[in-house]
Amino acid sequence: MKCNPNIKFLLIIFILCFSLTVFSQERSWESYLQQNVENVNPTYMPVIGAGIGYLSFYGDVRNNTLNPFMGSPALKINIHAFIDNNKHYKFNFYGMSTLLSKNGLVVNQRDYVNPNNNFNFKSDITIIGINVHYDFDHFIPKTSFMRPFVSLGFEMVSFSSKSDTTWNDNGKQLPVYYWTDGTIRANPQTDERQSAIVKPDGAYLKDLSSNNSIKFSQFVPAIPIEVGLDFKITERTNIRLAYALHYTFTDYIDGITSNPNKSFDNKIKGNSWNDMLGYMYFSLHFDLFSDPKMIRLNKLLVMLDDDDLAQVYGDEDNDNIPDMIDQCPHTPKGVLVDSVGCPFDTDGDGVPDYMDKEPNTPPGAIVDKDGVEIRDAAVWENLNTEALPRTEVEMVISAMNNLVNGTGRRLGKVEIPPKFKSLDLDGDGYISFDEVLKAIDAFFDFDSDLSTQDIYELNDFFFSQ
Repeated sequence: MKCNPNIKFLLIIFILCFSLTVFSQERSWESYLQQNVENVNPTYMPVIGAGIGYLSFYGDVRNNTLNPFMGSPALKINIHAFIDNNKHYKFNFYGMSTLLSKNGLVVNQRDYVNPNNNFNFKSDITIIGINVHYDFDHFIPKTSFMRPFVSLGFEMVSFSSKSDTTWNDNGKQLPVYYWTDGTIRANPQTDERQSAIVKPDGAYLKDLSSNNSIKFSQFVPAIPIEVGLDFKITERTNIRLAYALHYTFTDYIDGITSNPNKSFDNKIKGNSWNDMLGYMYFSLHFDLFSDPKMIRLNKLLVMLDDDDLAQVYGDEDNDNIPDMIDQCPHTPKGVLVDSVGCPFDTDGDGVPDYMDKEPNTPPGAIVDKDGVEIRDAAVWENLNTEALPRTEVEMVISAMNNLVNGTGRRLGKVEIPPKFKSLDLDGDGYISFDEVLKAIDAFFDFDSDLSTQDIYELNDFFFSQ
């Protein structure tokens, strides 16, 4: 029996709708049973970065074009980690090199007016250094997509500079001559003979590290100063666009100095500045190992009856932290909590921020139930008006004991009330500080007939002796 096409169409629509309904319910319950919350105490691990840019040279010899986006290619590898608890400063360890480039750093100086100033050299540059990076986190929200930064550091620069001042004519080493029209020829411009245009082929490179029998170090310190922008792509990925100026402690990278006797070519007049390198680069940074900034919690679903699923998952104080992992149950409604359900306590005095009337109490200070520091004479008054935990009672009594002649004994003598005579363990007619502490210990261990009021009276009596 053939099925009516309309019935087939309705069956297909019904199956599709049913499937979509089931799928949406599954997704709904899945999203309900899982919740992403902020990880307030993540562990940060080193972040790895890699980039490429253009290396420029600023010295006695320069390229005619000083555009920072034009230069010799150089690769940079960077590893950074935070060095302070507030995550404002980063420590960077990096390496940079032109070794992946065919010719390394290439500099060609052309002077079309005075050919004597023409010069060229090549150098393989490698840099290893460290710096401290500040990204203005004090002023810019952490959620900002773009973040400027500055850095300052120390590094070591290795260079190997050579100049191609000759050319090869069938195995013969011949000098080159720069003409005012910008060409390089086989004869001087003053020579009336016809001169062919030549091109140095790198066959006779001369080492610039030794000028006029003077040997220069090719491994020198430098100070890098860097500015740039970080662009946040994801929680674990960002892009960096930056420029770094490397001030080296040498004037011999290009072989030309302010002293003609030390210069490779004494026709070029050098200046007294040390050589510098500029590096404009683009890099990607990946946080592969740090804890996630958001953590996923699996909620507990309770079946109340067969007809209805109650949306209850064991969160008595409604702070979005399940009771099974909530370390601070019964948190008041609306109070912000960390990933384990406890209210924030910025100054660590034991009083949560939402109750703390003095949020910046110094470390180790004695505070009252409102988080306000208790000072000297106010300690005893506070003890009389509030019930404190055992550790705080002992601390308060100890503080007061040091205020009384350094011995804990008053100058006068008061008769011990009958209900406290059993506490005078040595029978000297005086209840000492140690005897008071033993009485308090027995009270908190439920091994004493004294009441809370008796403990207050014992404290009063101790300081009245």
